Amino acid sequence: MDDTNLINFQSSPNVFYPPQTIVCTASFSRFLREYHANLDFFFFVIGLTTSVDRTRVTAAKAILPGVSETEKRIELEASIVDPDRALNKLADHSPVQSKNLTNGIVSAFQRYFSAIISAAALKRPEMLSSSEKISISDVLRFTRHKDLVSFLVDRKINELSYGGLSEMEKYFNDRLGISMFLEDRQRILLRLFVEARNINVHNGGIVNDLFLSRAGQVEGFSYSKGKRFHIGMDELVTLSENAMRVAMQIDAAVSEKFCLRRNSHEVWKRPGK
Repeated sequence: MDDTNLINFQSSPNVFYPPQTIVCTASFSRFLREYHANLDFFFFVIGLTTSVDRTRVTAAKAILPGVSETEKRIELEASIVDPDRALNKLADHSPVQSKNLTNGIVSAFQRYFSAIISAAALKRPEMLSSSEKISISDVLRFTRHKDLVSFLVDRKINELSYGGLSEMEKYFNDRLGISMFLEDRQRILLRLFVEARNINVHNGGIVNDLFLSRAGQVEGFSYSKGKRFHIGMDELVTLSENAMRVAMQIDAAVSEKFCLRRNSHEVWKRPGK
């Protein structure tokens, strides 16, 4: 996909923003704020760049009639003929913008995943029971049961992250008894999104054997071993929307089963919440 499609994201009608009135857990509300922050910063950069171009062209048109110096007139006329100079320059950095959005949204989703399991575990600590061992020194580090549970959940999530989304889904299904996905396509897209973030962080965005073994080949996406996987904006819209919808499904199911507190996102955003 052409890198300039990154710029067209600002006018895309397909960007998915859950409404501010959505009823959710505190964990989901934090995820939603991070999701918004990543996209809003990108829009801010595009808006700022567009404003620079517009101001430059307006100034050039206003100044040009009173300029007699040939060299200066050529420069001003070039600005008018090329009204999107700064925006086109921004497009040159689209791989960086795409990587930042991918990493930011996926990392926010993974933090949400950990937080919702932690919230459920605090309601029913028995779901953490297993044959795994914990040292006495680790136990003695905590004075509150809640902190110990959070430590155990974080340790498990960190361990599962090395196994990819498949291990995370298995743990979620086995321990919480809830299916993460309504259909296979959701699983395929989220796995691709997570693995894209992983190669960005650990392999400079270059597709390797581990990525291919986990993500496989996904319809609508093109990548090959040894080459950088650049996610275009249309693709990023698809992947980020899918991650958000999966999180919404998880939040509704887990909060109902474990009786987690829910409020509208507007309420959670208030100071002190």
